[in-house]
Amino acid sequence: MNLTTGTSTANSIYTISFGGQSAPGTPNVVGSLPKDMGKTTKVSNGVVYFDGFTQIADPGFAVPAVNGLNSGYTNKAIVAPNGQTVLVNPQPGEVGTLGYSTVRGPGILNLDMNLIKRFKIHETKEFEFRVDAVNVLNHPNFGTPSTNINGVNTFGRITSATGARSFVLNTRINF
Repeated sequence: MNLTTGTSTANSIYTISFGGQSAPGTPNVVGSLPKDMGKTTKVSNGVVYFDGFTQIADPGFAVPAVNGLNSGYTNKAIVAPNGQTVLVNPQPGEVGTLGYSTVRGPGILNLDMNLIKRFKIHETKEFEFRVDAVNVLNHPNFGTPSTNINGVNTFGRITSATGARSFVLNTRINF
């Protein structure tokens, strides 16, 4: 949006005060991001994203140790509220059957704006004052939910968010 008004020299006080202004904006929209099932550990309390899902011991794996040696396999499974097992780690040596990028996280919406005021110094030179505002709406963008089925009560929880509004002041001489 160009706020420029009055470029003549007839009323220089008016031109200095209100001329050479613009206020462009840029919307940044990102759809839901793919999230893969992993075995990372991220323990934190957060918002429950998949409400009602619980973690249990894998009903298909009964031997957690042999001759006192614990296996590297964590026998965990995720159960839906109706009692149906929906996710389980593949057994050692097997490849899982869950498709790549099956789970998607929440999308991102930001509105960035800036306000620019230019002061003419000479015919070919100008001083520019600029204020950039990132995330003008000042709303949170939630991170992706935890997909670690081996974690302690973290599966499906969103434990991070970004989106605080910030301002950047710039000055510049154009020649």
